[in-house]
Amino acid sequence: MAQSEGDASLSRQKKGFTVPASPFNAVKVDLALLIIVGGVLWLIHDRLVEDPFGQFLLLAGYGAAAMGWIVIKTRRVAKRLAASADEHGLKNGEK
Repeated sequence: MAQSEGDASLSRQKKGFTVPASPFNAVKVDLALLIIVGGVLWLIHDRLVEDPFGQFLLLAGYGAAAMGWIVIKTRRVAKRLAASADEHGLKNGEK
């Protein structure tokens, strides 16, 4: 039985360069969202707080909170990767 051209393309592997999914993709998405929200906050901070020092505190507080969130999330992923590597008997990311 002959395969159609479409069926043959489904069964063979794609040629070219592929990159495996990164375990840090969730951190990258969070970072992108935090940057977007930070940009919006920067655009409207003068409408939220009138005092220049209060504006500074608002933006600095958001920056510190965003930084803390990214650091915590990154450490969780790194710890999970290290535990997985230990479980599989790998050292320093060896495959």
